[in-house]
Amino acid sequence: MSTSQQQPGRAAGQLALSTAGSGSGSLSDTAVLAHQPQAPADAETTSTSGNGVPLATVSDILGPSRPRPTKQWRRKFVKIMVVGDAGLGKTTLIRSLLSVPGQHIPLHDGSETSHAQFRRDPESLCSTIEWKDEVDKVLWVYKVQDTPGYGDNLNVWDNICTMLAYVERQNEMWLAVEQDKRRAHDLSDLDDPRIDLCLFCIPAHRLRAVDLRFMVELGKVVPILPIITKADTMTIREAAAYRTEVYNKLQNPVTPGCKALSGVVGPVNVVPFDDATLERSGLRPQQHMPPFLVVCSNEVSQEKLAQEPPLFWPERTYPWGTSEAFNPEHSDLLLLRTLLLKEACEELSAAKRTRYQHWRTRRLSKRNFRRGFRRGILIPLFPIAAGFIAAAIMGISPKQVVQRLSQNISRDRQFEEQMAAPRRSTDHAEQLQHAKEFKAEAETVAAEAVMQEVAQPKPREKKPKFLGLF
Repeated sequence: MSTSQQQPGRAAGQLALSTAGSGSGSLSDTAVLAHQPQAPADAETTSTSGNGVPLATVSDILGPSRPRPTKQWRRKFVKIMVVGDAGLGKTTLIRSLLSVPGQHIPLHDGSETSHAQFRRDPESLCSTIEWKDEVDKVLWVYKVQDTPGYGDNLNVWDNICTMLAYVERQNEMWLAVEQDKRRAHDLSDLDDPRIDLCLFCIPAHRLRAVDLRFMVELGKVVPILPIITKADTMTIREAAAYRTEVYNKLQNPVTPGCKALSGVVGPVNVVPFDDATLERSGLRPQQHMPPFLVVCSNEVSQEKLAQEPPLFWPERTYPWGTSEAFNPEHSDLLLLRTLLLKEACEELSAAKRTRYQHWRTRRLSKRNFRRGFRRGILIPLFPIAAGFIAAAIMGISPKQVVQRLSQNISRDRQFEEQMAAPRRSTDHAEQLQHAKEFKAEAETVAAEAVMQEVAQPKPREKKPKFLGLF
């Protein structure tokens, strides 16, 4: 029997006896335990079970602070979509962001991302990686959705509407999962298709009005993180000036006289990362303000890949030198990878949940309005419409239908007034006499109406087949 004491004296002996689990201990056992050598007050001895496995530290359980609960493994999802013009290296950017030494990211050949394939099966263009956070017991599932570029398409609105519909469809899928009555699993155990962030690729040297309009419209449903690709085609001075130009345009995209930006109000919805998150990623707002300047490549340094430990080091080799994708002096790709894959995962996930709640509230309010419109207006009008259709089949004009409806309404009102008059009378005998007279009058009117219809029968017309339901 292994025991541990934190305080000397009889109380410590009794505590040790209860810890040992002997509910019927004798007085001699208590005395023996009380006279055992005492451990120092600040010592942390660990009790063990019968097979020698440590259970818990006594100071953790009985100390001044509450014990830290044991964590269980859970999954969290982050999904990013990469959007931009054709030929900017979106697929190469995905490979450079997600790849590690010895791991092959399943992507297409990079020649062209098909619009038809994206509409038919967008998941075939989605790359997924997973890694474990041993400290917080979190299995991170990271997805990056590749999209087709608009290229030489004359109607860019088709591509904009396709991207907006894709984001909306992911929210609809999650809402259907939430409201599914047959769902047998918790939401945290299911794959989350919602979009957290959009990486928008911008061409070097020139920011077009079409790109600005694309970011404005897409920013209404998902935050934007602008990225200037192929930054190695610009000099250091050109890159700094172009970064400032793009930053100013993102803050104020309104351009007088530009049809592509007509109706635009306010800045582009650029993702607002927390300052502490940026500092942990090594980013300084003055130096690394959005957009990011990145260099990507499908070529990897074989020397760094063969060293121990191996490094995934994309680079572009030219006759006059080498441009390294993860060199902070050449590109912001390493800082971007640190931000997206390490420091901002929790922040992106929390912002997605908040954004989805606002979307869900609007969506359900619209659905309730449509349901109330059908119940309050369309359903009551259906019998009236059916009556007009039946009257048209029988050869009755709409004017006669309205007159009959008015007569029925007047008769109903008169009936209600006559029924209310006896209730207002104080003479019980008068009430009975009035009710008998009214009943006799109603029976007489009904009998005359029946006799009139029998005396003048109307010819029966053949109903069309398509009106067999009426």
